[in-house]
Amino acid sequence: MDHVASIVADIHLTKPEALAVIAATLDAPVQGARTASAFVGLPQGGWVEVDIPKFGEAPPLTLDVHDPRGQAEARASAQSLLDLLAHVAGWPVHHLHG
Repeated sequence: MDHVASIVADIHLTKPEALAVIAATLDAPVQGARTASAFVGLPQGGWVEVDIPKFGEAPPLTLDVHDPRGQAEARASAQSLLDLLAHVAGWPVHHLHG
């Protein structure tokens, strides 16, 4: 079973741009680049996907952090990524769901 925690970031990037920043921040490659199912693997075995606003929807950007180990682990991985993106990439990340 897949467990998900979501990070909401008030950032205006395309999905490929956001994945590139996440990959650089984590020093990990983008898997499935240039596909609809692109993601960045996480050190603990999970992964992060980027959901962009649909046509007509306002930002923010949503990062879905998946972890097969459990909901608590997904939330911890998301919090760690949130902290890194805020500190390293300077993203205005404002909250975590999940």
